[in-house]
Amino acid sequence: MGEARRTARARLTGINASYKDLCEVCRNVRGKDTDYALEFLEQAAVGEKAIYFARHAKRKGHRRELGGRKGGWPIKSVKFVLGVVQSAAANANKLGLGNTKVAHIIANKQDTFPRMSPKGRRIMHNYETAFVEVVLEESQKKAEAKKKVGASEAKKAEVKKSDVAKPVEAKKTEAPKKVEPAKPVEVKAADAPRASEPKKAEEKKI
Repeated sequence: MGEARRTARARLTGINASYKDLCEVCRNVRGKDTDYALEFLEQAAVGEKAIYFARHAKRKGHRRELGGRKGGWPIKSVKFVLGVVQSAAANANKLGLGNTKVAHIIANKQDTFPRMSPKGRRIMHNYETAFVEVVLEESQKKAEAKKKVGASEAKKAEVKKSDVAKPVEAKKTEAPKKVEPAKPVEVKAADAPRASEPKKAEEKKI
């Protein structure tokens, strides 16, 4: 099994919105980077981007923006999901996580409160609530980079500790060598010029 990665999560309960629309909005951002998910939801909340409906697509029209696939603009549900993702991103920032992605996001029905139609009509009109939960996970590349940085810092700390533990050895100063005085050179009697020998006669000029 791999190592557990650091995560940040958020949850919103008691939402007064269609749980089917919430499920489809969550499907569009599942597995995406957090920055991309936030940008996509902000544009969808204004109506600039359509939401693709893969399952709960009954009576939905085919949208040109989605390449002919079924979709719509559930702005109310998009705003709820956007708020939950923003809360999870704030928690990730507080925990010191780097680049994150939407590892887990779901929405489903929570409670059903029975209601009757007004004016004595015997028609059930229940009030349903939903919930949304998001889990952001630190991306693998960022986690590996952090591990490498931590290992290098640990090595540097060990090197510094070893340098402090070793006593600094004082360099031995060598004493100056004694210079012996030069001995006088004795001149032998044979090498010395003789005073009694006459000088050689100079050669006669021609």
